[in-house]
Amino acid sequence: MKRTRYTLRPKSGAWTTHPSRSDSPDYRILHFDMTVEHDDKKLGGNNIQLVLGAPDQVRRGLDEDVAAWLPSGWWVTLRNQFSLAPIVAVEILTSVTDQLSSITAEADAARGSNAAEVSKRLFATTFTGEGPAYWP
Repeated sequence: MKRTRYTLRPKSGAWTTHPSRSDSPDYRILHFDMTVEHDDKKLGGNNIQLVLGAPDQVRRGLDEDVAAWLPSGWWVTLRNQFSLAPIVAVEILTSVTDQLSSITAEADAARGSNAAEVSKRLFATTFTGEGPAYWP
């Protein structure tokens, strides 16, 4: 199968407190969602394709079916088009695992203003991977 480039971008997230309260020593990122593009097109429009959560976060509902565990301990679950093609999705995810694990390890350790800094960097980052050209 032909291979293509995929771009994964953080879209939204959850923190222990509202981001305006990042001066709290308990402030940290708990999880975030990602969208995916290929061939300069958004996969599924604005639909999220991945949810990544901190190791200590309880998984309920769709988050109970973990597709992958990052070396940082963070879990990854699939949504929308990715959940309909999990083998392809995991191959794409594997191509960006090192990058995601690095920043999620930082996010897991960061608290307060350090967590705010890591969050800003995370949401400004695009992750470029590759995988099968599965979607038209």
